[in-house]
Amino acid sequence: MPRQQVTMQASLNRGTFYWVTEVNANSEEEAVVAAENLFLAEMDTVDEWEFTDYDVSET
Repeated sequence: MPRQQVTMQASLNRGTFYWVTEVNANSEEEAVVAAENLFLAEMDTVDEWEFTDYDVSET
């Protein structure tokens, strides 16, 4: 099973959230499902988290 990097984007009311992860999957569809499952598992087990990188630009 090849290793694939998945970048997912969610448009929220006050911004855009990105989830980037690597998964083992045979197809793009499998990769997306695996990435969604990893995100849900991460959110279920984390008590506190913070952003560790950012980019700021004038608009």
